[in-house]
Amino acid sequence: MISIIISIIALGLIITIHELGHFLFAKLFSVGVVSFSLGMGPSLISRVYNNTEYALRILPFGGSCLMAGEELDEADSRDPDGRLLIDGRYYDSSEQFVRKSPWQRFLIILGGPLFNFLLALLLSIIMTANVGADLPFVVSLEQDMPVAETGLEPGDRITYISIDGKGKSIHLSRDLYLFLYLNSNRFSEQSEVIIGFDDVSEGKEREAVFLPVYDQESGGYLMGIGYNIAYEKLGSPLDVVRYGAYNIGYSLYSALESVKLLVSGGASREDVMGPVRIVSTIDETMDEAADYGLMVSLMSLFNLMIIISVSLGVTNILPIPALDGGRLIFILIELITGHAVPKEMEARVHTIGMAALLLLMIFIIFNDISFLL
Repeated sequence: MISIIISIIALGLIITIHELGHFLFAKLFSVGVVSFSLGMGPSLISRVYNNTEYALRILPFGGSCLMAGEELDEADSRDPDGRLLIDGRYYDSSEQFVRKSPWQRFLIILGGPLFNFLLALLLSIIMTANVGADLPFVVSLEQDMPVAETGLEPGDRITYISIDGKGKSIHLSRDLYLFLYLNSNRFSEQSEVIIGFDDVSEGKEREAVFLPVYDQESGGYLMGIGYNIAYEKLGSPLDVVRYGAYNIGYSLYSALESVKLLVSGGASREDVMGPVRIVSTIDETMDEAADYGLMVSLMSLFNLMIIISVSLGVTNILPIPALDGGRLIFILIELITGHAVPKEMEARVHTIGMAALLLLMIFIIFNDISFLL
């Protein structure tokens, strides 16, 4: 029960930080915030302070930051002086979101995803300071494989990998694992593999170029390299910050590749998780980690929160109507052309997008429940 409560609080914190990003940028540019809510549904507690309602709502999922003049159909609600009357409170023309410059509106909308990335970075730095990083050192080489003739040796540090021209910088062992997993279908007997590495014996950067070998037993192609997967503590605060950022880079890469799989149809129903299964996953992880002590439990929770916060930031910044990314596209058009898209057209697009998102959310919730029953 305690782990479920912690899971709900953790998810609520991620969403709260997202809405806080919108809220703080709105306040920075003197936009009137009508309400700042944690949760959804009817209010449990609410209070109006400085013309803003702060509310805690009954459902622990979701949240909102409603700004004056944010809605595109409020023209008829303005009085002759241009003020908006919302929930019995007046908001002057200068306080209305729609009256602000395009770049100010852009930053206000971007603030939500940006704060998700900042939260993830903070948690990542804390986690890296405590558990270290999985540095991509070579541990072993198969001596009867082509890679053994390239000069690559145990102890060398992998910095780059390329398969038939598609490459990626490697900072963590997880980077290498995910790249190989996503590109396993690119291997063939003619595939040219290039591995960039720091040669510890000579103190310089080198490249290993070789062909993979087909393995009958596994039915796949092998490179013949064993690499480190263990975490080790880092020596300096600068390294902690740097590898904390690398961890965020890995999470971003994972999230973007997941989006590609969803769009291309490469993901199944099992790969789609909504708030119900997210809470369930956090709960299960916390229960399993509890046997190893408080610190392991806390770091496991932080790791999941990093993944979820980055994924939420990426999802919201996608150019989908009704999401932050969809709204940013309209503001970008205005910034580039100097002319705003007609409000009626934008409102219509966002309405259609919101309807589609609601249908998707219903599917995701039922999908979550079907896997948990």
